[in-house]
Amino acid sequence: MIFDPLPSVARPASPSPLELSAAEAQALSFLLPLSTDYPGIAQWFSQKVVPGARQGTRLLLPIEVVGLGIAKKETDERKICTVRVASSHVGRGIGVRLFDGLLKWLDDDRPHLTVSATKLPQFERIFDYYGFNVTSANEGLYVPRMTELGYNEPMTLPIAKPIISNGMNVLPTEFHRA
Repeated sequence: MIFDPLPSVARPASPSPLELSAAEAQALSFLLPLSTDYPGIAQWFSQKVVPGARQGTRLLLPIEVVGLGIAKKETDERKICTVRVASSHVGRGIGVRLFDGLLKWLDDDRPHLTVSATKLPQFERIFDYYGFNVTSANEGLYVPRMTELGYNEPMTLPIAKPIISNGMNVLPTEFHRA
């Protein structure tokens, strides 16, 4: 059973972006010890996640106190930002419950997400289960000298000058990520 997400509708009486509600503070305190490999995660949470959740463009999906998922749904981007499960509950289906809830809220079977190469073994099974595809690898995206793998990024044709071949204009066939 998926528990109700934290309220994501902005309310006039809600705390300021720097003042976390009790539920937001609990989510952050759960997230911090599981995120030592992402510098600045507390600032990201306070400045991006909390305001987005209050405006309805991000979802905080806590499962009891053993799992947390964060997603972003904006006009031009649908993304799973983070999924964390307490080590004491790994392998109990919490990750699947989180992904199911996030995918349902995003209304997207293949949202964009990234994972560090060092954490990929923890996610490979669930990525295979959902049919997610690696679409990029970027070094230093979040952490210096760490490779971050991108999944489900849209493919687009490049904007390029046509190549003249046998007197005909031909566009390059190489695809680029949007």
